[in-house]
Amino acid sequence: MAAAAVTLLLLFASCMHAAVFCAAAPFDEVPTVTFDEGFAPLFGESNMGRSSGGDAVSITLDRSTGSGFISKRYYHHGLFSADVKLPAGHTAGVVVAFYLSNGDVFEATHDELDFEFLGNRAGHRWRMQTNVYGNGSTARGREERYVLPFDPTAAKHRFSILWSSSSVVFYVDGTPVREAQRRQ
Repeated sequence: MAAAAVTLLLLFASCMHAAVFCAAAPFDEVPTVTFDEGFAPLFGESNMGRSSGGDAVSITLDRSTGSGFISKRYYHHGLFSADVKLPAGHTAGVVVAFYLSNGDVFEATHDELDFEFLGNRAGHRWRMQTNVYGNGSTARGREERYVLPFDPTAAKHRFSILWSSSSVVFYVDGTPVREAQRRQ
């Protein structure tokens, strides 16, 4: 995968009000960067609330739009994490995504690693999807879906992507849930 920007988007496709909290805070031993140091608004800045120290951001949905931000730098490898609390209630049509992509540079042949959280009807559980795309194709990887074994609306959970030269590992609360080995 070529260098990629880190992006978190809250996409909106139905009418509701909810909030999502995200902080760029990886595993305890790894150095972190504050939101203000490492990220810039992509769209919907009026729906972002920054913490007083600039180390975290809260993203809110309204009736017409969501919000998103993007890293200020490109990365070739690393550990990328977000603490996410998903909106409760009727969330059908809502997709929360935390991803790495170089689509702004390679539109037709981009690479992408991501977590997507797929909303649902009230009373149904959120589903999580991990995606691995290489050279703009699922032939170099594909999506995998999981039903979350906890309520992601009750508290923040840490979602991480460890990207090395040989593999990509997706983590939920420090537990690996998927590994994709690099193919030559």
